[in-house]
Amino acid sequence: MKDLLLRYAMYNIWANQRIIVLLNGLTDEQLDRDLGGSFPLRKTIYHIWDAESIWYQRLQLISPVVRPAGDYNGSWPEFVQQFARQSEMLKDLIAVASDAKLAHTIEYHHSIKGICKSRVEDVILTVFNHSTYHRGQIVTMLRQSGVTKIPPTDYIEYTRIKK
Repeated sequence: MKDLLLRYAMYNIWANQRIIVLLNGLTDEQLDRDLGGSFPLRKTIYHIWDAESIWYQRLQLISPVVRPAGDYNGSWPEFVQQFARQSEMLKDLIAVASDAKLAHTIEYHHSIKGICKSRVEDVILTVFNHSTYHRGQIVTMLRQSGVTKIPPTDYIEYTRIKK
């Protein structure tokens, strides 16, 4: 399981970087325009950052958790750096975890459901699945914004490129 989670962590970093490159070329107005997704583009990528951070904090048994984008007032380049670092931290957590740690069940507070329990490996897979879902939304919104050159971010594409 650890090998699979590490591959997904590396894929997550790669796919996030591909999306960030596209977002870097947009104006603030384009990033903040409501296109009918879960959130505008900027808020969607911030949402991915928040989720990666919140789950990472839960895996570190930190409570209460803090959303990094909640009161974020930094620049776009600072965000890009912090977001990339957050994804790397998740990969690093997996790299040093034992099989027993990955199979371990953690308890955490969910803002709606209250106290929950989940296996570490399920939490990690949830993070990657969540990020993939919202990257797909971002691709749709980029197309709506007139961006025509969008590189694939599918896992299989990652495996082809990384061989």
